[in-house]
Amino acid sequence: MNARRTVMILVLAGSSMILSACATVPSDERPMAGSGTTAPSASSDLNQACLARIPKDATPGQRDMAERSCARDEVERKAALGVGSRAASGTEGDTLEACLARIPNDASAGQRMIAERSCHRDAGR
Repeated sequence: MNARRTVMILVLAGSSMILSACATVPSDERPMAGSGTTAPSASSDLNQACLARIPKDATPGQRDMAERSCARDEVERKAALGVGSRAASGTEGDTLEACLARIPNDASAGQRMIAERSCHRDAGR
């Protein structure tokens, strides 16, 4: 029981280190004060750097967690810079076309009908 506990603590500590490594952005890669934006390639470079920090000997679970963390950080960076921002579903800036485009292709007929009606309802507001 004690060995199992130790292994679990080590796995948790390793996962935490991987996730914290992806969340850390060196100061020379942050946007400059007052600029408000970075070059689009800088964002993808940061994502690549985050992915490169994942240890080669990481378990599949650790790698998956770290990759998801890098992707989440990329989305947060883009949102902070206003890159790729779009209106939330059902809000004033959302369009009928955008709403309909978000309906998955593999939705069942019933799911598609409900989603289309929701889009039309939201567009009428």
